[in-house]
Amino acid sequence: MSPATQGTPRPATRLAAVVDASGTVTSSRAVRRGTGARGRGRPRDPGLEERTRLVALELFGKRGFSGLTIDEVAATAKIGKSSIYLRWPDKQTLLADALRGIQGADPSQAATGTDDDADEQPEGRSTPEPQTLRDYLLAHVHRRADLYLGPYGLAMLRLYVEARAYPELFGAIREQAISRLVLDERERVTQAVRAGVLPPDAAPVRILDAVEGAIFMHLLVTPPELLDRVRAGLDDYVERMVDDQLRAAGYDAQADAERVRRLSPPGS
Repeated sequence: MSPATQGTPRPATRLAAVVDASGTVTSSRAVRRGTGARGRGRPRDPGLEERTRLVALELFGKRGFSGLTIDEVAATAKIGKSSIYLRWPDKQTLLADALRGIQGADPSQAATGTDDDADEQPEGRSTPEPQTLRDYLLAHVHRRADLYLGPYGLAMLRLYVEARAYPELFGAIREQAISRLVLDERERVTQAVRAGVLPPDAAPVRILDAVEGAIFMHLLVTPPELLDRVRAGLDDYVERMVDDQLRAAGYDAQADAERVRRLSPPGS
């Protein structure tokens, strides 16, 4: 080593993966740390995560959990397995994330509300518009129908079966994709009982079971060739079914409408 180079630190060397267009690691090369130079790299795929979730849902709906593999997800979505594992450690985590995503916007964010609710909103969070219990249930049922009739409805139906067959395996997935939503819906109906628009002995669990069960069975037993007819008459079916359930539960529509007017901002 010449005197001119003695004591001069060399930049550290590390190995960098070389990734092809599909995200697969093909080789590695040495690069210098601290040299100020950086390779251009491959542009980030903004749709990678969403594409991975949707493919996982499609395959789960067709093959079930045992037939769902990261290999097939990667091949179908045309991405590398390494890209998947950077984001989800296993197929269970990926599936839970995907199922949570298709739940969509929660209509319970539109409050059925009681008079006390306006004072309980966290600071910085806007108060949702007041909503009658009937309107809430209509939005809830339409949301469930859209989910079951949508492109990933089969994945949701598959989840109900597999969560029952493999409770330990699907415990976390069921909690994230089903249980939290159901508990929130029950709380919304409980608010209506507290507000006096349902009798004190009204049972939120039975009301929601009847509503959920009606739309579930209506769509489940319909042959595929008749689904277009079901879609065409869905609005009328949902309104009549919800009104039947509320009437049986002793719902006071006039009191609920008055409550909403009282809670609504002036001029709304």
